[in-house]
Amino acid sequence: MRLSGALWAVGGRLPRRWGDALARVVAPVAALAPLRGVGAWESTVELATGRRPTRRLRRLLVENWLRNTLWSLSLAGWSDAEVMGTIEVSDADAAKLHSSLAGPGLVVALPHMGSWDFAGAWAARVGIKVVSVAERLPEGLFERFRDARRGMGMEIYPVDQPDLMRALADDIRAKRLVCLVSDRDLSARGLRVPWPGAGEVSVPAGPALLARRTGADLRVVTTAFDGARLRLEVSEPIHGEDPAALMQGVVERFADAVRRSPENWLMLRRVF
Repeated sequence: MRLSGALWAVGGRLPRRWGDALARVVAPVAALAPLRGVGAWESTVELATGRRPTRRLRRLLVENWLRNTLWSLSLAGWSDAEVMGTIEVSDADAAKLHSSLAGPGLVVALPHMGSWDFAGAWAARVGIKVVSVAERLPEGLFERFRDARRGMGMEIYPVDQPDLMRALADDIRAKRLVCLVSDRDLSARGLRVPWPGAGEVSVPAGPALLARRTGADLRVVTTAFDGARLRLEVSEPIHGEDPAALMQGVVERFADAVRRSPENWLMLRRVF
């Protein structure tokens, strides 16, 4: 069995409390190793926030990355009560999602923060149909993650799906929530927009193009591990005259979330 298969076999069956305990035990040791991804995160966070991450933040970053990975592998097996008991979201923020979905439709842009898969699993359990897009992973991992997320109540398209934008626009018109992870570009067609205080970053144009094409609201959702719970926050609608201006508004809200909780930004590569 390859490493990816072994990780799936173990992580998919590990109870949440054991996975969290494993992350807490492994993180202090792993954070001491010269891990390339963690080094890239340190450099990226220093540029994004103007502060060099401390050893404590490095350890928390590794712990949060492990928790997110283990949660993503096991979420399909979580009970409704376990999901609802883990989320921390205000009534006002939940109402923002329902209001947009009931009105013009909704596109949500998310950064690689906290557990974005969990946000989708929670939304599905409060009656919101979730659609997202993921890159194709090797060794059958895309199919495994797609099927697992389907078990959480989410529908996932591959990034190379034919007529992807039309399918997503149809989903928006059908009152489904389209969630797109948007703090890095996976193609050569990204938009270069300013990250406050750190220069330019390349981000996908998709969220802005979909919002303009359908008239849907564009909001930012961020999640962050907060003790044993996951905190979810929803922005007001983003406004702008063109896709670049819309995505600049998205990035400004990403930047604010990263400044407040850099250990939850699981960006293990350089983006500037």
